Amino acid sequence: METCINCNNFVIENFCSKCGNPNKIKKIDFHYIVHEFQHLLHFEKGFHFTTWQMLIKPGKTIRTYLFENRNKFVKPIAYLFFASLIFSIIISFLFKGNIGILNVSRISPLKNYVDLKVIDYWLSSHIAYNIIIVGFFTAPWLVLFSRKRKYNIFEMLVVMSYVLATGLLVMVPLFILDKYLKVFGDLILIFILFQTWSIGQFFGEKNFLNYLKSFFALILGALTHVAFFFFIGYINKYYL
Repeated sequence: METCINCNNFVIENFCSKCGNPNKIKKIDFHYIVHEFQHLLHFEKGFHFTTWQMLIKPGKTIRTYLFENRNKFVKPIAYLFFASLIFSIIISFLFKGNIGILNVSRISPLKNYVDLKVIDYWLSSHIAYNIIIVGFFTAPWLVLFSRKRKYNIFEMLVVMSYVLATGLLVMVPLFILDKYLKVFGDLILIFILFQTWSIGQFFGEKNFLNYLKSFFALILGALTHVAFFFFIGYINKYYL
């Protein structure tokens, strides 16, 4: 009978019954690296499945993860991380890392208080990060608008993580089509509508008021996000 190399407990089968350590440590080779990479991305049990479910029934998918079954979906933070990574790599390749969407430098009344060009450059050259930040600023507004349901801030952050990640994946082919075919007028509007539809579904598919609340929460989240950067810019200009 062998003993566990981790805790010295007697091991009868392939894994230690006390600490769960495998009886034999696998050799690190090419197949091991591939397996670990697949496991990290959860391709084995959920990345593509999670994306597809978020595309066809986002509200039900998020409710299932929060309240029913968390085993078959990619965890929200990991899903958001890899979606933003995919988005950033492709968009950086297509647009050299800079997308002129926000254009806050045009807000002339504030030019005497903050360096609008610096803020505009950072926002436009880090679009994926800023979309995520907007999502995190939106979460408190969702808590406020759904206070009767008693959702907490962490549940709303899970909602926004799934919605933002899927939105980024949706935007990738739209950016590609728009770059070469010019088929879309306003991609950011499409992104907002997708988020509104997804969040509204989460709160209840058949109630139009849920979609309206979701839309206003997203707008307020975006405004809070911009105000935050203006505040940082003001502090940087006058106090740092």
